[in-house]
Amino acid sequence: MNNKLKTVLFIYPNTTSTPVIPGAIPILSGIAHDRGWRVIFFDTYCYENPLFDGPGNNKMIAQSAEFKAVADERQIKRLPMDRLLPDLQSLIDKEKPDLIAVSCMTIDYEFFNPIMQKLVLPQETVTVIGGLHAILCAESVAVDGFFDLVCTGEGEEVFDDLLAKLEAKYPIDDILGTVYVDQRSGTVKDSGKRHLLPPEKLWACYPDYSLFSDEYFHYPFDGKLCRRFAFAIARGCPFSCTYCGNTALKKTFEGLGKFVRLRSVDSAIEGLSMMARNHHIDLFYLMDECFLGHPASWLSDFAIQYAKHIRLPFIVQTRPETVTPEKLDLLDAMGAPFYQVSMGVESGSERILFEVCNRQVAKKRINEAFALLRERNIRTSAFFMIGIPYETREEIFESIRLCREIKSTVAEVNIFQPLPGQDLREVCIREGFITGNEPQLSFTGGSQLKMPQITAEEINNLRRVFMLYANLPDEYWPKVAKCERNFHDNQELYNELVELRWRLNS
Repeated sequence: MNNKLKTVLFIYPNTTSTPVIPGAIPILSGIAHDRGWRVIFFDTYCYENPLFDGPGNNKMIAQSAEFKAVADERQIKRLPMDRLLPDLQSLIDKEKPDLIAVSCMTIDYEFFNPIMQKLVLPQETVTVIGGLHAILCAESVAVDGFFDLVCTGEGEEVFDDLLAKLEAKYPIDDILGTVYVDQRSGTVKDSGKRHLLPPEKLWACYPDYSLFSDEYFHYPFDGKLCRRFAFAIARGCPFSCTYCGNTALKKTFEGLGKFVRLRSVDSAIEGLSMMARNHHIDLFYLMDECFLGHPASWLSDFAIQYAKHIRLPFIVQTRPETVTPEKLDLLDAMGAPFYQVSMGVESGSERILFEVCNRQVAKKRINEAFALLRERNIRTSAFFMIGIPYETREEIFESIRLCREIKSTVAEVNIFQPLPGQDLREVCIREGFITGNEPQLSFTGGSQLKMPQITAEEINNLRRVFMLYANLPDEYWPKVAKCERNFHDNQELYNELVELRWRLNS
């Protein structure tokens, strides 16, 4: 049997408008390559999409004074959105893939579903979808009728089993961890849940990055483009915030194995070394929900090996309660020229933090964590969220004041979105803040919630000027308020205030 004749087409319905390497596709491509399959990749980021500014749209967050603007030297050719369907259809007609695989989140799925429904596929082509939206909304995805197979858990073993069955021409209706849809009869078969992978299996296959051109490795950082790469250190989160997809996944996978899995030091250092060598990386984002929450013994061993073999600048994400002098000593021991510690702050209101978001961290502890980082001149990034259910305008200004107090190097402000699987989404439906049928917005695209104490328009206006209120002296607040009330007629003033924000905080 000549498996090399088999072709898989990976489609990434990318709504960020930037070349971003998705988490799952390199892993699945590596599995396909190991089995001798030919791999093709189609990314939608280069098509102009006025419906989404994208949760990672760098232009949007630079405009709102969250991060420094950068002159993007990449020559990204933007194509009209009406070219997307014919371009993809032409690729499918030409390549006639045996398998089409899609991995996406909810916002990506809502964008791409109408396009998928118009595609005409070869009769023998099999379609499969995975990712957060497929896991949490498997039934509705199956009903939509485009996919033969919906992956309801981690996809590594599922994908390998699927390829093996397609190679052998066996039925694919009994793969554990999937929902199968018979496109002829419309019947749906749930094959049951699959256990979560242990660490030694989770990182056993080396991902394939040959799909991604050089532009995928460039990322804005501190006002310039650098070669940044997000490298997985762990999977899963031990916390249970009510707005987070990890909490929804934890409930879905309950009883199926350990949810938080930490990569071995040897595996991590080997992967980092290979990426640094093969792709000339300047900056690593060590992708982990709470890096400093891991045992000190693991962090110490990792720091020693990182200093010995890597020594490149890095970014970690952690929680305020994990920031201690001892843990920061271990970050220092990694031998990097500099590093950044990013933390979710979310709100300056303890009512919102404790009673609504289940963050369970007091403002005093948040301030202490950032103060400790400032004392050591460590670069910081803070994440805030506004438009949270029940939140008032006064509580958003509590967040603004907290942002002023912690003095993070940079910060990002997102608008709460009621995503499938969240505890807070159910709260929003119950309270009548949403119907549950609204089209998905990006994290900077506006609020869906209709709440009595604050309007969606107010929330959106406050997101635009949040960092101006937080970083400019009080005497400038009347000008900021003017931009908040009427952004469109005061864009020149707004841009002047953004420039002033960076001059005063340089």
